[in-house]
Amino acid sequence: MNPSEKSSLPPVHKLPALGLGLRPCAPSDWLDAPDAFGDDLMRTRQLAEKRHLIAEQKSKIYACLPDAQTAEKEATAALAEHLHIYNQLSLPSQKTDSLLSVSAQIPEDILIMLPTEKGSPNTDWILGAACLCFPSHWRLQDKMGKSITAIHSPVPGFAQVLARPVIRFFTKMQIGRLSQRLNWSVQTEDKLHTPRHTPIKFTMRKANDWGNIIHIRIERQCFFKLPVTGAIIFSIRTSLAPLNKFQDTPEFPHTILQQIEKLSEAFSSYKNLSSTEEGLRIWIDKYMF
Repeated sequence: MNPSEKSSLPPVHKLPALGLGLRPCAPSDWLDAPDAFGDDLMRTRQLAEKRHLIAEQKSKIYACLPDAQTAEKEATAALAEHLHIYNQLSLPSQKTDSLLSVSAQIPEDILIMLPTEKGSPNTDWILGAACLCFPSHWRLQDKMGKSITAIHSPVPGFAQVLARPVIRFFTKMQIGRLSQRLNWSVQTEDKLHTPRHTPIKFTMRKANDWGNIIHIRIERQCFFKLPVTGAIIFSIRTSLAPLNKFQDTPEFPHTILQQIEKLSEAFSSYKNLSSTEEGLRIWIDKYMF
């Protein structure tokens, strides 16, 4: 990892355990941006996996509700225009599954959130369409058509703490303005497509072995409201790297551990951290101290 990559690692230490953590996003930084960990090969890997999933598991990674078809077309046109202007990427002629044709060309997953009552201050938001190739322990078919609160029902404290702020943010978001946030997690497999959690039993291992098993996952989530339908494009750029990638920057995994230590028992269980926390400590003890 070169010096510039070290200085640009995601600021995990600034992220609240249960908070929005929103900040502005420049249009040129929205789509097809560099990998969060500086992995130049990750984009190629993601596009190859997307092509495979679209060909073999389309019904599991793509869906569009009848009421979302207009928003899907508007989102597809907006994404295509943005990619042409800022990324010099010209998309192939549109197909029936238009969101698929766009998402297949970029590393990001694309979701479309619909207002239940456009223009109403009391609106809720539902998941209306999506091309989701890289879920982190959830399945698209379980969430389609559900509200923000229902989608996040497994998240401890979400309904009490975050549901209203998220709904308010979506409802008051200005058309054309981009916002972004980061999310982190830890997993025990080198897989981008993880609809289900694969448990691992803790056994004594050497630090280097844990460094190959434990992976840090970062999601860069961006939000953009469309002018006609009022729907929101929700893009997710996933980055994934094993602990051993950070042997020269052990402070970064140490920051992840510090974040883990702040979590409640319920939230730690939700993030499936029980099997990885001790392995993370063993790795940090070797490479940081």
